[in-house]
Amino acid sequence: MTAAVFFKVRPPASVKQLAPALKKAVSAGLGTKKSGEVSVVIVGEAGIRRLNARFLGHAGVTDVIAFNHSRPAFAFPGGEPPFGDIFICLPQARRQAKLLGHSLETELLILAVHGALHLSGMDDATPDQRGRMNKKTLRLLRKL
Repeated sequence: MTAAVFFKVRPPASVKQLAPALKKAVSAGLGTKKSGEVSVVIVGEAGIRRLNARFLGHAGVTDVIAFNHSRPAFAFPGGEPPFGDIFICLPQARRQAKLLGHSLETELLILAVHGALHLSGMDDATPDQRGRMNKKTLRLLRKL
């Protein structure tokens, strides 16, 4: 599994320096059974709002959206085919970090793992599912 980090907004230097850790967080969330490439894209409110409306039919800002890509039935030129994309809203992550009393960098790592767990098939639609996902997120982050 390979991961790449892209910035569609201008992040603080500490967030730019977090790119290697974000890649590790995604790899931890996906585990060793997955192959392909995952893009982590740090966006602003307008970007996440557009994605939320267009692909999920929801209005407003959210913290993270993950998209699985179908696996092509043919050889992908230039390496592994894309596995998925994780979009993280930087302003929303900043608000959540402040609300939860930890750093922006910690919140971004939490959201990267959370997005990767979605890509691996986990869901958080019910309170029980969310609880299991949150516990797994904490377990994985402790290993980083």
